[in-house]
Amino acid sequence: MRKMLLPIDSENVPEKVLTYLKDFVPCMDYEVTLLNVISSDRVRMNKEAGGVYDVAPLDLEAPSKELLAHFEEKLRSEGINAVVTLTLTGEPSEVIVEFAESGDFHLIMMCTHGMGAAKRLLIGSVTNKVVHHASMPVLVIRE
Repeated sequence: MRKMLLPIDSENVPEKVLTYLKDFVPCMDYEVTLLNVISSDRVRMNKEAGGVYDVAPLDLEAPSKELLAHFEEKLRSEGINAVVTLTLTGEPSEVIVEFAESGDFHLIMMCTHGMGAAKRLLIGSVTNKVVHHASMPVLVIRE
């Protein structure tokens, strides 16, 4: 079975992505790994907030697991049953590329988020970084 990595960072996954998945997965015999990366910055800020305000740090994995479970349910309702979910922590583009390469994935599917050229130039884009650093094909679905 071939392996596809689908990083998910929001509940608002475009319908186009689901359409492509329905086309690709059955005919190409893909197992889909849904990946949510909790950014290192978010983890750091969460720890700092817990120390400064004397409150317990938020459980950052719970929302990630909910997000993945929600999309996994969508896929299964469309007949895509070979689904794995995973939450990792780190700099998102680096984690996506490293995980894809260490896991023998055949394809990474990502979507753009409509970021303008100026904003992308200033802060970068996870999708852009993955496209330029991954050794396997990256299918980018434009919103």
